[in-house]
Amino acid sequence: MAIPTTLNIKYTCGHTQGTDLSHIPAGRRKAHAYGLAKNKDCTKCFAKKNEAGRQQWLQQRNAQTLAEAEVFEQTHELAPVEGSEKQIPWATRVRYELLKAAMDSSAVSETTYNNSILPAARTIVKASWWITNSDTAAEDVEEIVTTAPVTEHIETENPF
Repeated sequence: MAIPTTLNIKYTCGHTQGTDLSHIPAGRRKAHAYGLAKNKDCTKCFAKKNEAGRQQWLQQRNAQTLAEAEVFEQTHELAPVEGSEKQIPWATRVRYELLKAAMDSSAVSETTYNNSILPAARTIVKASWWITNSDTAAEDVEEIVTTAPVTEHIETENPF
């Protein structure tokens, strides 16, 4: 008979949960399950206990990154982004992270950054554009920034 990989464990919080222990060698699974039962909470209770601390940590991290982004914005003479109240801090942080990643990347030379990326980035002030392109790799920043439309006004027949 095969040794089970999923064991029902009664955690310290009192909840019983089926836990996958397939990553633990078969001979150590029961001992590992015993250790979890004596020392840990189930995943739901663990998440609930740590949610407040996680939120506080996230707020501190975002505030610190935003402060760094504002300093970066001033030293690189970038115009403030335009958008809603929620978009502005988000886009400011994203723009900082993208430009910093490109600046620190070995794939982008300093000359390319200063002569191509930075001047193009100065012309992009729409927060939505920065947010939309937030998942761009450092080596692709030059391409997306230099090909970005300066204005996104689309002509239509609709007068409204």
